[in-house]
Amino acid sequence: MPRHDSRASRSAAVMAAVALVATTGALIGAQSASAAAGCRVDYSVASQWPGGFNATAVVTNLGDPVNGWRLSWTFPGDERITQSWNGTHTQSGAQVTATNAAWNGGIATGATASFGFNATSGSRPTSPAVFTLNGTACTGSTTTTSTTTTTTTSTTTTTTTTPPTRPMIENNFSVTREGAYGDNRFTVFRPSNPQAVDRPLPVLAFGNGACAHTDNSEVTRILTFVASKGFVVVDTGSVDGSANGVPSGSPIPSLLTDAITWAEREQNRSGAVLRQRLDLTGVATAGHSCGGLEAMVAAQDRRVSGVVSLNSGFFADGSFGYPRSELGKLHTPALFMDGGSSDIAYANNQANYDLATVPAVLARHPQAGHTGFITGSQLTDGMTTVVQFLDMVLNGNETARAYVLSPSGLAAKAPWVVAKKNF
Repeated sequence: MPRHDSRASRSAAVMAAVALVATTGALIGAQSASAAAGCRVDYSVASQWPGGFNATAVVTNLGDPVNGWRLSWTFPGDERITQSWNGTHTQSGAQVTATNAAWNGGIATGATASFGFNATSGSRPTSPAVFTLNGTACTGSTTTTSTTTTTTTSTTTTTTTTPPTRPMIENNFSVTREGAYGDNRFTVFRPSNPQAVDRPLPVLAFGNGACAHTDNSEVTRILTFVASKGFVVVDTGSVDGSANGVPSGSPIPSLLTDAITWAEREQNRSGAVLRQRLDLTGVATAGHSCGGLEAMVAAQDRRVSGVVSLNSGFFADGSFGYPRSELGKLHTPALFMDGGSSDIAYANNQANYDLATVPAVLARHPQAGHTGFITGSQLTDGMTTVVQFLDMVLNGNETARAYVLSPSGLAAKAPWVVAKKNF
C-alpha cells in the first residue's frame, strides 16, 4: 500500500558509437526470457498549510533492476502540483506521471527512488489509492512475465548512445579567459579548445563576492579550475576590470540570467568558438557571499538545473530585498557550502539549508572561514566539491554522485562535515 518521502531536470551528454554487424539471412531460432516486476510506494505528507502541502513518494523496486522510471498515480481530490524535484512531472486533471531525472534513473532490486513536490489543495490531502511503476501496479509483491523472441539474421547497422562515464573532475584542459563577445559585463572562462572536449560543455553563471560586477580578479583561480574540468563559466565583471556600467555592492540576479542568455546566443553565433559546443540543458548558477544570493535568485529561472551557494544565504531580516521565503522558489538541487564557525555566513548558510525543500547538500570545512574556498588553502578541495556536485546534477555522473552523497565520499574526508536531504 502507498506511503511516501521527498527534486530538478536535465539530460546527460551523450557520445554515439556505431557498430556495423554483417550477417547472412537465415532463421536462427527462438529464445525465451522472464522478467520480474514489482514495487512498493511509501507516500507521506511532510507539511501542509492553508491551500497547500508538501509530499514525497518513495518507490521501492521489488523486481528486476530498472533503468529509467515512470511513477504514475491519480489524486483523490483537487490536488495540483506546483513544484517538484528528483524528477519531472506532467499532470492532466487528477492524473500525474513523474519521470526520473538524469542522475537517478537506475533503481536496483531492493533499492529506492524518491520524488517530492509541493501542491495546492482545497481540502486536507489524502494518499492516492494506486501507484504504478513503468505500468506495473505497486502492490508490494512481484509478478513474472515471459517473452519469446524469434531471431533472424540480416545485415544491420546499429547505433547506440552511451553517456560519458568518466567524471569531469578527472579532466585538465587548458583554459582561456576572455571578454564575453559583445557584452563587457561578463568574463568567460572556457577550455581553450572546445573541440577537444568529448561532450557538450555545461554552462555555469557565477556571481562574485561583495557583488563585485566590474572586477573579478578574486575569483580567477577558482573559475579557471572549474573551466579546466570542461565547463564554460560566465562570470560577472569585465575581463580587464574596466567600467562596464554595472554598479557593485548590491545583488543584481538578472546579471546571471543575462549570462545564460548570452550563452544561448553564443551557441548559434556564426564564427563563435563555442558555436554548437554548449550543453544548454546543463546550466547552473553559483556565487560567493553576496554573489551566492544572486545565484539562488537566478536559479529560480527554469533554464537552471542546479545551484551552488558559497558562504552565503538569504538573511532572516530580508536584507537586500530578498527574504528567506525565496528558498521556496528553488526547483533544482542545491549545494550550500560554508567555512565553519569563523565564517560570517556560517549561521546563515545552515539556516538556508534547513529551510530548503529541494534536494540539498550542506558541505562545511571548519577551517575555510569565509574565503578559504576562494583564495585560501581549501580552494582545491572546495572547487572539487563544486565540480563533483555539478557533474552529478547536470550530467548524472554516478562517480560524482558517490563522491557527494556517499558516506565514503566527501563525508569521509576530515575535517569536512556533510549533510544531505531529499535525495
